[in-house]
Amino acid sequence: MLSQPLNDVEPIARTRDQQAEARGAVTFGISIRPARLIIAMLACTLMLSVLSLIVNLMRVTHERGWDTLVDLLSVDREGSLPTWWSALMLTATGGLTWLVARSRGHKVWGERLAWWTLTAGFLFLSIDESCMLHERIGRKVQLKGSLHHARWILLWLPPALLVTSAILWQLWRVSSRLVLGMTVGVLVFLSGAVGMETLTAKYRYEAETLALEEAKLTEGLDNAPPIRDWQKGPTYYPYLYGMALEELLEMLGPVIWFGVLLTCHREQRDSGKEPPPQSPQ
Repeated sequence: MLSQPLNDVEPIARTRDQQAEARGAVTFGISIRPARLIIAMLACTLMLSVLSLIVNLMRVTHERGWDTLVDLLSVDREGSLPTWWSALMLTATGGLTWLVARSRGHKVWGERLAWWTLTAGFLFLSIDESCMLHERIGRKVQLKGSLHHARWILLWLPPALLVTSAILWQLWRVSSRLVLGMTVGVLVFLSGAVGMETLTAKYRYEAETLALEEAKLTEGLDNAPPIRDWQKGPTYYPYLYGMALEELLEMLGPVIWFGVLLTCHREQRDSGKEPPPQSPQ
């Protein structure tokens, strides 16, 4: 008695998946509309950015009781939730790039190399985000002044721009709209990673310099003060706001890339299949 109803479930499930795909949804056993997925990613990104700013501001105004939450929620902390969220988005973007590369069929050697290099680039950014590799290597560069805390840019930016330009040039032959969307993501990401990073490095240098001068006047210290000494006062607030905007832009970049690649994957999938059958009335 139960075999007939159970057998009817499979055609119905297939029909629902086909209907979901016809609406532009991505199906992995469940149907997910790209627009809803991107909105969810944006919502999580904005929520984590706001929470990070709040706990950092509370830590300035309240000397105790906020260190644990700062370690957990601050965008400037290694191992925090925003850091892992950013790394997760970059990993997902790399995986999606790999899917798009496979669906293309590797028709041209240059295009194939561009897709695989782009996949590796996103995965490298994910690793770099999770362990702050760029800052660790950047410490090898000796640079004084306001760019001291952004000196990694001198090492990483030139080769990154060179490789990115080569990739986008190859992918222009695939789709100019794809390249334009990816370029928007690059500009948003770099406005945070380079533009705001340079500005926040200046703010931090000013805060540290002021704290050091005050320490010399009050205590006669010749060395830099403890890190907590510069993380307070009016010169620290511009750094906090700049850091929040910097990390927000760095997280918005992967959201844009993911959305562009998801659209590309959907269009590539739809162009190679028959129109879905109409559901029975």
